[in-house]
Amino acid sequence: MRIARAAFPLAIPFLVACSVSAGGEPASLDEGQSALEGGECPLLGEEAIEHTCFHANFGPFVTVTAGADPATTTADISAGHTAYTVNLISSGAGFGGAVVYTPDGDGDFAIFLDPSVNVSVLDSSGTPVAIEEDVSIDPAECSSLSRALVVELSSAETYTIVFEPSSEQSALVLIESLAEFNAPEGILLTAARNYSPSSWVVAEEGVEHPFTFELPSEIPVVSGNAGKGWVVFAHRDGESDPFTYCFYQGGASVWHPTTPADVAAGEKYEFVACTDGAAAGDDVVADYFKLSVLKGDRQAGTTSVELLILDEGCGGHDHEH
Repeated sequence: MRIARAAFPLAIPFLVACSVSAGGEPASLDEGQSALEGGECPLLGEEAIEHTCFHANFGPFVTVTAGADPATTTADISAGHTAYTVNLISSGAGFGGAVVYTPDGDGDFAIFLDPSVNVSVLDSSGTPVAIEEDVSIDPAECSSLSRALVVELSSAETYTIVFEPSSEQSALVLIESLAEFNAPEGILLTAARNYSPSSWVVAEEGVEHPFTFELPSEIPVVSGNAGKGWVVFAHRDGESDPFTYCFYQGGASVWHPTTPADVAAGEKYEFVACTDGAAAGDDVVADYFKLSVLKGDRQAGTTSVELLILDEGCGGHDHEH
């Protein structure tokens, strides 16, 4: 370990006292959800149900009649954010039929239904698509929807949705991509150290609900050079919780790198230790964050760093309808 014990109390006052301005930029990033402690995040969350319920109640509305033959049906329900009333056709066993759907992207999609009729999804070769989740929707969440099936689809395919015979003469159908709802929340912290004159820009950012995130192994330099200087990343969970301080040291072997290898090594600050004993890669829960550049290579000009923190929990977002 390259850090001396005395560096901990010496460095902490810089983070607390040298903040001349703060910066934090919210971001919404298109990354997949991660497993939470004790189980996986559900693919279908409350935000997706709320969003789809809005369209189930307020449209736009389109009515189509299902085709009798899944191989030849042309009844298309591909328009996004649209509530389709699918009129089913009579057969000897009840009312059924088929429609086609072409997704506008790749990934997980939810097929919302009311009433809770049984359907199967076939790819372009007629092979059934696996149902990843089959969710009964609580009427308290949305009285206009009864059920949702989550399937993984490809924009390169056109799928056939086959309604199994039942006593229902029609069904409300809405299909939504889950990509935007399952994108984790995030914040971007940007901090800097100026040398002439000497000043600090300390990033501080709080979030409404705690983030579960992975403690970074390094913090990239976006301008200047780290040399073998220091960065401190602090976080806490709740106002009554004391800050945990995590220390990162520049990867160069000297304060003012000149060789290509040392200059490249100084393009990041590498994890050294945290005051609570956490290690890089550990999952951490926090709702307030600080980032401060204590020192870099002053001969390379202002040292700026950025740290992107992604919430790996099952959080949601507000979406435009």
